[in-house]
Amino acid sequence: MSLRSYSLIAVFLAGLSGCAALTSANPAANSSGSAAESASEPERLDGFDPSILPKIELSDELMMRFLVGDIAAQRGNSALAAQAWLDLAQRTQDPRAAQRATQLALSAGQLVVAQDAALLWVAGAPNSIQARQILVGLLIRSKRVDQVEPHLRVLLNAKSAEMAPFFMQMHQLWDKNSDRAAVVAVTEQLTAGFLPMPEARFARAVAYSNAADDAQALAELEQALSSRASWEPAVLYKAQLLSGKKDPALTKLLQEAAKANPMSTAITLAQARNMAEGQNYPAAQQQYEAVLNRDPQQIEALIGAGLIALELHDLERAQRYLEQAVALNPKITPQLAVYLGQIAEQQHRERDAIQWYLQVPDAQAERVQARLPRLYARIGEQKTADAALAALPVASLSEQINKAQIEAQVWRERKNFTQAVAVMNAAIKRHPSAAELYYDRSLYLDLAGDIPAAEADLRYYLQLNPGHIHGLNALGYILANRTDRYAEADTYLSQAMDKEPNNPVVLDSMGWLRFKQGKLNEAAELLKRAYAQLPDPEIAAHYAEVLWQKGDKKQAMTVINAAILLEPSDESLLALRQKMGW
Repeated sequence: MSLRSYSLIAVFLAGLSGCAALTSANPAANSSGSAAESASEPERLDGFDPSILPKIELSDELMMRFLVGDIAAQRGNSALAAQAWLDLAQRTQDPRAAQRATQLALSAGQLVVAQDAALLWVAGAPNSIQARQILVGLLIRSKRVDQVEPHLRVLLNAKSAEMAPFFMQMHQLWDKNSDRAAVVAVTEQLTAGFLPMPEARFARAVAYSNAADDAQALAELEQALSSRASWEPAVLYKAQLLSGKKDPALTKLLQEAAKANPMSTAITLAQARNMAEGQNYPAAQQQYEAVLNRDPQQIEALIGAGLIALELHDLERAQRYLEQAVALNPKITPQLAVYLGQIAEQQHRERDAIQWYLQVPDAQAERVQARLPRLYARIGEQKTADAALAALPVASLSEQINKAQIEAQVWRERKNFTQAVAVMNAAIKRHPSAAELYYDRSLYLDLAGDIPAAEADLRYYLQLNPGHIHGLNALGYILANRTDRYAEADTYLSQAMDKEPNNPVVLDSMGWLRFKQGKLNEAAELLKRAYAQLPDPEIAAHYAEVLWQKGDKKQAMTVINAAILLEPSDESLLALRQKMGW
């Protein structure tokens, strides 16, 4: 084969069909860039300036290397093809060969080869946007962030109109393993000439924050907001950085941003999150529902509104919002299953609760594993309850205590209070300093009718945990419910009320004490508040009985019937309804 001065693009990118064209082509026509040669070339990619492309004599050796690479590519052996084309690019310094080598190496997952090829591609075609973009990605993946800046600067200069969006998205270039200090350095270099732009300040803020320098990040965001007040991206990022810090400035910032951007869903959601963190749940709920009024299918608002409703003991609303979120996006079911299980359990829908808990991912399984034995016992599946109980871990001291508590709960569901007390006795013998065991045993002793022993356990519990609200409430309630020592009961329950005046369990106990003391109006008000927060069967029974004694029989019947719908087999509710002659 004779040697010819030939433009390699006809061969490199036209495939094997170019070989046939090679032997019959007119050298003079080839050197002059005739229409015939142009027709044989594929579409020219960006950055290839014909005036600087190398003119290579296509020797037999180069032809053989080309054939090896091209045939390997056609047969799907991208790794061999990439290596062959890289060798061609290194020998010829032709950017088109380098481009081909880069593409083949990327498809073969050979990142080192791809990077070497991309460097040759950029060297031969310095104006190629595609080459720079690919090289930047490869340098980042190989943790060579310090070499990225000149290539990014070329891209910026080539697309100067896109500087603002580039700065806003710049953080997406880096992966989680990137050298954070190098990222900061590159970001500072690239933004140095553009600091009047808030987008440049934003890029710096993200880089500083990712490098764990939140103070500097916040300073950059302040600079951005000083030049563009209530700018949504800066407001939202600042809210993210200040999340959990209870900074009063954040509340003011979000209020001002909401006035400037009244229809911004993102800012309204940020306000809701900030209010929830400050435990201002009603206001947070209002913000979430404002979003849902505009977009009923906004997932974050549905989840937020559902969790706030659960916090506010509005179980029906919580269920509706969270189930709607799951229906719209089933992939989030594992994350919400715990909460939906809690809702179902509080609504005494034990089978639904079990089904939700079984969908909790393994990483969170321990949060619900302890709840399953009691639920199975409540629906009469005793063998399954025992199996779930046996599956509980007992490696640590806390796990051993926890299992004993759950086993006693299972016996309680079976109405075997004597056995529940026996389980607690054995656990206390093994762990005599575990205060929670004495508290639990007092509950079962009360149910078993041994009031002096129950009282003694609670007094000992309070010795171990002075002023603990659960102990104060339980002792006050037993004294109010099982004895006539009302003044003493009032002492303990008043201490509990001082600590948590809106706790529905404490409100119930105090309401029942006031009923025993004959203070019906005060009792009704306390029990009404308790029942509104926690529609528990026992609270419902207390509230209904007080209403009945006050003469409000219609409302008493409404409360009882509503409670029985939730808990059809509750003995205290059924007994009360029978007592009232319904």
